[in-house]
Amino acid sequence: MTLSPTGRNYAAVALRYAKAVCAGDVPACNWVRKACQRQLDDLVRFKGRASPYRFNPLLIDVAGRKYRPADNLCAFVELLPHIKGPLAGTSIALEPWQVFVLATIFGWVKRDGRRRFRRVYIEVPRGNAKSTLSSAVGLYMLTADGEGGAECYS
Repeated sequence: MTLSPTGRNYAAVALRYAKAVCAGDVPACNWVRKACQRQLDDLVRFKGRASPYRFNPLLIDVAGRKYRPADNLCAFVELLPHIKGPLAGTSIALEPWQVFVLATIFGWVKRDGRRRFRRVYIEVPRGNAKSTLSSAVGLYMLTADGEGGAECYS
């Protein structure tokens, strides 16, 4: 078990969430259940050296630092503070569903480290921190993703 810089194993959080949704322990719509089941199926399907994708593997950045993509993003987000409202000044704490979404999107990579998923559609009801999560991902993509001259639009 490898922990992120913040000490949490985000891949394990995402896996527990997916299993709980598929088992019916966490209420979810049909689309969320299907996404969780796909993640569980993919974890079984994409095993071994011949697999075109790996989930949250240990990678090395251009500076020689080791990191795991899903854990790296989630840890980055949890280091950011809320800037408005009653939580202003406190660090963002990701909910399990948010960890699942981020880990699934950023954790699946090809052998060369490029992401499997290039486009994502997320639909979340009002009041569930969509703007906070989107802003955090935008900041990560702009500053910490390792792409020179990154451009982010909202």
